[in-house]
Amino acid sequence: MKNLALLVLLCLSSLMTSAQFGTAPDFTVTDIDGNEHQLYADILDQGLIAVVEISATWCSNCWNFHQSHALQELHEAYGPNGTNQLRVIFYEADPTTTLAQVQGMGGGTQGDWTNGVTYPIVNESPLSLALNIWAPISYPTVNVVRPSDREIVLDTSSLFSVEAQVDAINGANIDGIVLGVANTAEVAAGQANVEVYPNPSLGEFAVELNGFNGVATVEVYNIVGRKVWTSTAQGEGAIQRIDLGALEAGNYLISVSDDVTKVTRRLTLLD
Repeated sequence: MKNLALLVLLCLSSLMTSAQFGTAPDFTVTDIDGNEHQLYADILDQGLIAVVEISATWCSNCWNFHQSHALQELHEAYGPNGTNQLRVIFYEADPTTTLAQVQGMGGGTQGDWTNGVTYPIVNESPLSLALNIWAPISYPTVNVVRPSDREIVLDTSSLFSVEAQVDAINGANIDGIVLGVANTAEVAAGQANVEVYPNPSLGEFAVELNGFNGVATVEVYNIVGRKVWTSTAQGEGAIQRIDLGALEAGNYLISVSDDVTKVTRRLTLLD
């Protein structure tokens, strides 16, 4: 059984701001699927935001955050199969945790941490990450790392929706990166915007376009990057109707582009 004092210390309220805001040291870790990930070379040096969650399988606050699916949705929308602006990594911070516990089997776990997760999960012993840097106060800690200077600038572990995660990251003005928008210069100038409603929906969406020049291309992709719908719309003020009722429920990306601007938004299709 885990030491009770350690549990109390590390599983403090997730509403606390717990990240140590300083330079993130480099690391190389291997996930449970055998893939290697280097913080600097693979993520930050590529101009991508790093989102590093530090959690433990036995921590109830960690599980509550995990069950919000905020980081999974962030990964789907803005990771390698989305707008390709960030990378999410889950790091299991108890060196005694087994792979079976990560998968929800046996004691010492709140459930199956792999269910529905497509971002890397790292479970290693001994630990290679210094917890006094990555989780100095409590679990969970969600470190958001700025690529330009490798600084930890946010702990978003108290934000239980992808919308709140995006608002916090965009509000930090990280190297001019605006999540969900491929052409950040256009957004900064306020020249292009896409509104999708209702979202989520049972199948029918309205897509309102503003700030696009001439005919815009409207495309919908699933989370693995396959195009599932496409059409065109006439630029400024156009409202494009989309019916995705024949597709499986889940998260999709809608991309609207003209000759100079591309804007991507997440949409959710309900059962």
